[in-house]
Amino acid sequence: MEAFEVTSSVLNNQYSFRDDNLVVNGNYTKDAKTNALQSIAGTCYRALPEGGMGDFVGNFNGYMRDGEIKYSVSEMSRKDSNLVWTAIGEIEPYVLGENQEENAGE
Repeated sequence: MEAFEVTSSVLNNQYSFRDDNLVVNGNYTKDAKTNALQSIAGTCYRALPEGGMGDFVGNFNGYMRDGEIKYSVSEMSRKDSNLVWTAIGEIEPYVLGENQEENAGE
């Protein structure tokens, strides 16, 4: 007798975020069955006034650990790091499903 069972399924979501200072392109993964966040990543660029992407600033990765996201951020200046952390704070509610606009893109 044969048996087949899907034991894990992951949703991979791509996102783009922009504020006055940064453009962030990235992705996050969620467990398909529970909708629980597994990981998030982002690559950050300076936001140009005319709407484009400027110079590379850095990147970040986050993984769900003990009920919260634990981040690592690439080497960058303290000023740029503050901008990246502000952007992460704006992105998190969408990724965690706390901002209902997230559902519009899925």
